[in-house]
Amino acid sequence: MKLKTKALSVITACALVVSASVGIKPSVSFAEPSSKDISNTMEWGSVEIGGGGFVTGIITGQKEMYLRTDVGGAYKYNYETNRWDQLFAFINEADRGLLSVKGIAIDPTDDDTVYFLCGCAYFSDARTEIIKTTDGGKTFTRVDVTDMIQVHGNGDGRECSEPIAIDPDDPDIIYAGGDVTAGDSALIKSTDGGKTWKPVKGYDDLGLYKNDVKWPTWTDHIARGTGSGEYNTQNGVATIKVLDGKVYVGTSVTGQTNIHVADVDTDEFTELSSDLPTANYPVTISDDGNGNIFVTYIAGLAFSGSAGGAYKYNIASGKVTDISPSGNAIGMITADKSDPNKLLARTCGLWSDQWYEEEWTETSIAWGDHFFRSTDGGENWTDITPGQQEGQYTDNHYFVSEPIDTNGYAWIYGKAVHWGSGILIDPRNSDKILMTSGNGVFACDNVWDEKGIQFYFDPAGIEEVVALDMVSVPGGSAYSAIGDYDGFIHTDVNEIPEQYQPNMGSTSAIAYCPQNPDVMIRIAKDQNDTAPGFYTLDGGKTWNKMANANGGRAAITQLEDGSYRFFKSAHENDKTSAVFYSDDLGQTWETCTGIPSAYGSKMTNMFIEPNKPNIVYAYVTYYNESWFYSKDKPDMSDAHYTLCVSTDYGKTFTGTDVAMYDQCDSAGRIAYLGEDNLIIGAGWYGMYSVTDNGKTINKLENVSYCKTVGYGAPEKKGDVNTLYMYGKPQDSDPEGVYRSQDGGETWVLINSEMLYGGTGNGNFLVGDMNEFGTVYMSTVGCGIIYGRLSEEPIPPETSETSETTIPTTTTTTVTTEETGNTIPSGSFDPKDLMYGDTNRDMSVDSADIVVLNKYLINSVDYPLKDAQAYEQAQTVYDDEIDTKDSIAIINCVLQLIDLDDLGPAR
Repeated sequence: MKLKTKALSVITACALVVSASVGIKPSVSFAEPSSKDISNTMEWGSVEIGGGGFVTGIITGQKEMYLRTDVGGAYKYNYETNRWDQLFAFINEADRGLLSVKGIAIDPTDDDTVYFLCGCAYFSDARTEIIKTTDGGKTFTRVDVTDMIQVHGNGDGRECSEPIAIDPDDPDIIYAGGDVTAGDSALIKSTDGGKTWKPVKGYDDLGLYKNDVKWPTWTDHIARGTGSGEYNTQNGVATIKVLDGKVYVGTSVTGQTNIHVADVDTDEFTELSSDLPTANYPVTISDDGNGNIFVTYIAGLAFSGSAGGAYKYNIASGKVTDISPSGNAIGMITADKSDPNKLLARTCGLWSDQWYEEEWTETSIAWGDHFFRSTDGGENWTDITPGQQEGQYTDNHYFVSEPIDTNGYAWIYGKAVHWGSGILIDPRNSDKILMTSGNGVFACDNVWDEKGIQFYFDPAGIEEVVALDMVSVPGGSAYSAIGDYDGFIHTDVNEIPEQYQPNMGSTSAIAYCPQNPDVMIRIAKDQNDTAPGFYTLDGGKTWNKMANANGGRAAITQLEDGSYRFFKSAHENDKTSAVFYSDDLGQTWETCTGIPSAYGSKMTNMFIEPNKPNIVYAYVTYYNESWFYSKDKPDMSDAHYTLCVSTDYGKTFTGTDVAMYDQCDSAGRIAYLGEDNLIIGAGWYGMYSVTDNGKTINKLENVSYCKTVGYGAPEKKGDVNTLYMYGKPQDSDPEGVYRSQDGGETWVLINSEMLYGGTGNGNFLVGDMNEFGTVYMSTVGCGIIYGRLSEEPIPPETSETSETTIPTTTTTTVTTEETGNTIPSGSFDPKDLMYGDTNRDMSVDSADIVVLNKYLINSVDYPLKDAQAYEQAQTVYDDEIDTKDSIAIINCVLQLIDLDDLGPAR
């Protein structure tokens, strides 16, 4: 279907070429994209929660700090706001795997030049890219290294630090390591500042990568790894350090040498020292700036802290000294730059006591890692873990590490600093340390104080929760359902929210009763020890347990007698679209009848007509995943969207098939325009309006792709609700977030540049029911994103990401050809050129045809973006831009000629 749509859009663009060639301005339906871009009227940011995911590493430079996460992108610390700023908001859905950052390297001579090693095996075609910035994260260049190495930033060993490193003597030399290799070596090297990369054959000659691994498991792609386990257990190159002309590499193997060294000039690797242990996995290689390097070890890559240690290696003498502060796994040794005898260390993957109160209570102890400091180069250590006290210094004065301070994030109470390996010193304040954790970042401002120190939670700016569901209650607040951390009540996007109490871990759904919003339910993703779900009758002031309530989505209606009927659908992991109801406040459940299902179906979304509580809708994503046993491809009987309607308060349903299910993410959300007026999405099969209590279903002609749809408050009282869509009105439109105020007849683009990897697991756009123009979006691992009307239009960004290097100049100054066409001035790097890419989005498709033909019609109203776009428009390369150039792009998009045939002969 997508191919047909693509061909149609090219034909439409061809019509525009004909119109342009005879001097006729085409009509809007053919000449222009279906939606106006008003994204500069919107403000986008993260809903404040704080942390909520695994911060896998913090890397410090001379004056700056950068941070990486396993699924939530990369950050830079902002010393003016004392918050972390997200750098990867520009990542779109196709590139969402790049939000898994496996390693970061800062140029030792320039804190603004940073390399990010990114990739996720189950997203973005398992691509691995090295993303570079030279201006502190304002702009980026990208190089795809998938053919050489592949990394999985959300796999075992992601706490290891760092698998990418820069030579301080020559910052153009960078080494990067893969979890596996798809080429000649799992270690690659650049000698031109990351523009090009080559395998380091000397590392592969060590013979450590002997195992064939399916990367990932469900594909036929074979890579080489150090272990025999599944893709997510591979960790290959764990840590790299370049120092004084030598490169040190730690490899995730045991029972044999796992720390090797080579001269940077030769890359011929040998064992560093036979005195180093081999029973455990290396985690980190660091140094003290005084002739020593430190190697730390962990018992298992999946956070096994039972064994390991820390060792000091003197570079001059080759002496190895065991400086382990405990017999457990040690994640990192960090030295104070001003005094190499002052060291910090932490365990990694340990489950020991950390305290939130001075006195023991059932909730005052959290279980996680221990932390240590030394002032004599590691000969002696003091345990500085929260709640510990050691060593009398003077009469009546003991060293005390105070219990952890939540720092205003009440939800973190009772949750430990855990999983991470990182313990870093703030480069601008040697008394302050930061510690990575599975739930964010913790800090201490007085780590060298002799009498006592204080740890506190410090995640400001970092948002990594995985939101699975959300509602905005008319006249009330917004409520979220979160993986791992239950959910929150959001009254202000900039304020730390209140967490539901009691909380129950991963929550898959939150719902309110449209007839009485004080009645709500939240249900757990899985059965758990706390409860499978809770209900409230007082707007969340008190919550009561339900039984056997875990599932996927939820809804509530009010019965004629004033009581309430709860609904839950099966969770997606159950592979059924079944729906259940309860008339006794969630204590027992019955199966709704009439809901079609097959093994492989997705979870069902429900909706209650607010003014007709007996009308219940269930939007089913039916999928028979066993179709391939009898067919070459699935047909409508195997994969379809079905709208089911009940008129008896949800006991029995009757279904109507809507469209084919495209086997992508289920677009099963239901949007409410007003009484008896719904909108439903169908992925690449568009969008549909539903009226007459489900009897009339019509396809909207101006939606090409709808991944998800949501609704919010109208601009004017009495108007239909506002629609929000993640998708495309036309195939030639950019993918992004669109808004409609007329029931989906017309759309405006409100976001295509800050997509945070798309809508992720929750796949929702929830409009605020109390504020027009505000919308909440789920993400893969960047928390909840909000968009709202900005007070003043925001100027468009002048820089973009590119696959090679950034243009040296960007300008809006123009000159004019004799033909009357405007020519943008400015310069660019010829290496950046992609002929045919007239809209500068690093691809050549029908959108480029539209951009070029609008320019040919009226270059003043529709100028090309910049000098590089003008150059790339010259696909025939005969010193002028005309319809021949457009026709060449058309032929390329239709695959009649190759991309290399565009532009000058080469």
